[in-house]
Amino acid sequence: MNVYKHIFFDLDHTLWDYERNSNEALSELFLKYQLSRLGITDLLHFNLSFEKINQSLWSDFNKNKISRDTIREQRFLRILGEFEIEDNDLSAKLSDEYLMLCPTKPHLMPFTFEVLDYLKENYSLHILTNGFNDVQNIKLQNSKLHSYFSTVVTSDSAGYKKPMSSIFKFAIDKAEARKEESIMIGDNLQTDIMGARNFGMDTVYYNPKKEKHKSSVTHEIDCLSQLKNIF
Repeated sequence: MNVYKHIFFDLDHTLWDYERNSNEALSELFLKYQLSRLGITDLLHFNLSFEKINQSLWSDFNKNKISRDTIREQRFLRILGEFEIEDNDLSAKLSDEYLMLCPTKPHLMPFTFEVLDYLKENYSLHILTNGFNDVQNIKLQNSKLHSYFSTVVTSDSAGYKKPMSSIFKFAIDKAEARKEESIMIGDNLQTDIMGARNFGMDTVYYNPKKEKHKSSVTHEIDCLSQLKNIF
């Protein structure tokens, strides 16, 4: 029998299928704004450009190099720039509509509901995310995840970001938990795993692409269904 009473989940890329939901939203915007007429002839190229630039911006955000507003202002400007399109008005429209559309998408990682149904019987479940309050709440509602979690902590509500120990302390306190009885599950080695480990929490690294690494983790899985082997 393990010692855990509280399980903290990252949201994006761990439970909520960011890549699938984002690609679906981008595809709709691609068609709505007829981007192929502007020279973006390949939808896949458009999606890959978004993924690369978005990842870079979020990495800078997590390192406190840029603000939330910078992500929203720069994301589509940079993407359009890759296709040699200079159109601030179009960039602003794409940014606004992407932010409204993407969070409403409901797709989750495989076995999410099955695993949460299994875990909720014996553990208190929590969300700990670097996402923003408004966006993450929409995701939780539209994907039918909200009812599983006792607490939801975002970097907005905490005033800190993962991997800072302060946000883990904030989440533990809000959950009325002890770190010795808590474990963090996430897909990001820097923010989720190293952050939790430095705070003194055990970890489960969710690694669906089976990427090689040398980080120290308590447990590692490539499918959420494998959590049943741990808990």
